[in-house]
Amino acid sequence: MPPIQIRSLVVTYEGRHMHQPTREGLEMFLAGKPEPAFLAHLNECPECQQLANQFESQSTIIRSLRPTEDVEPLPGFYARVMDRIEVQKNSSIWSVFLEPLFARRLMYASAVLTVVMGIFLFTSPKDEMMASTMPEQILAEEMPPPAQLVDLEQDRNTVFVQLTTYQE
Repeated sequence: MPPIQIRSLVVTYEGRHMHQPTREGLEMFLAGKPEPAFLAHLNECPECQQLANQFESQSTIIRSLRPTEDVEPLPGFYARVMDRIEVQKNSSIWSVFLEPLFARRLMYASAVLTVVMGIFLFTSPKDEMMASTMPEQILAEEMPPPAQLVDLEQDRNTVFVQLTTYQE
């Protein structure tokens, strides 16, 4: 009895299954160094051959996008990046107040508020009640006359009589 060959389905690409030999040898095939087992599997399996051809065409397109020569940054690039990082690192919430436009607006708003508060304080009427709560006024007032001695028992009896005879 001949040995049974089992193809394991490992990877799905656009709804199609990629067999194990294709999955393992595809990278070397795209690099231009195909393995003999990979080529043998491609000759046997048209589905894997079609997938390998699609990958090869995509690889060619991606290689065409690669620049022809190594691109070097302009002189001073790294210094500019480091300076920019340093500037961003030192900024804080208080640096907003140092912005010229914001500082000017804050200064104008403070000046207007000061003027409005000053006008309010100087034009508001002086209340006698408010003036009498000042410490100078309290100290300058005459002392009230001393309380007269009252009979507490008599006051209690008066209040009791009033409460018991109350009618609506």
